[in-house]
Amino acid sequence: MLHTDNALHVEPETESDAITTPMDTAAPRACTRPLVRSSYLVERLFATPENNLFNYVKFHLVNDHIKACRLRHARIMDIGCGLQVARRFIEALNPGIRYFGIDYEATFEPDAVVDLNVNGALRKPMQWTPDVVMLLDVLEHLHEEQEDLGQVIRHVAESMPEDARLIITVPQWYRLDRFKLPHLHYPEHKIRLTQKEWRRLIEEHFDIQAVQGVGYLSVLPYLPMAFKRYTPQNSLGRLFAHLRSSTFEKRWIKPVDLFLSRTLGRIGPFKHLSNDILFVATPRNRV
Repeated sequence: MLHTDNALHVEPETESDAITTPMDTAAPRACTRPLVRSSYLVERLFATPENNLFNYVKFHLVNDHIKACRLRHARIMDIGCGLQVARRFIEALNPGIRYFGIDYEATFEPDAVVDLNVNGALRKPMQWTPDVVMLLDVLEHLHEEQEDLGQVIRHVAESMPEDARLIITVPQWYRLDRFKLPHLHYPEHKIRLTQKEWRRLIEEHFDIQAVQGVGYLSVLPYLPMAFKRYTPQNSLGRLFAHLRSSTFEKRWIKPVDLFLSRTLGRIGPFKHLSNDILFVATPRNRV
């Protein structure tokens, strides 16, 4: 996942310098530790087991939609790839894919370090064009204002091949984001939107082909957060932590939640009850 803020990871002199890749052939620079922009999220990603309930369901559903494109060897660009968990899940489910991960955090060692806030930064980060572009739990970390977030979405649309598919996941019941409860404060989520608001933003530049709910049992640990007296340190916080890290990480729960997401997740009203919402979209015809 990409976790970013308004500060630039790369400070290019021109737009064409907004990308650095492992293949750069410029003169070697002094060895320095990569600058970390979102230290909390970097630490959390390194500490979180990647084969958890939510990831299991999310990446199976993402792969369902990749396979629906009927591509023999899908070429995938993962924007905000983080530790490239998506690569490991999807390669196991769909051998033969070509994968290219980008992130603004160099410490994750992505295939390219890219700043989404620079217009045109996505146009040439690789030597091949993607069939599928993924933005998985990324957009909520970018900007506080919908207008600014809309500009990022526009840059993504303008950089994509016209026949490529975009797969986006964004939070809904995750940390009860869609309810915008004032007592819940998760600073790394810069914006909290309802499904309708997310859809409106995406549809400014994309045509949405499919909408699916992601995760129904993984929602349940977040219910203690609905109480106004919830804090991470009190009994409600401890209950949440136990439910998420233990109770709902039993092996048998994963296929059950995947089944629910593949069935209920496609039915209108139930799409609003899931942990995340998944959109599949294509760039709108350019005039």
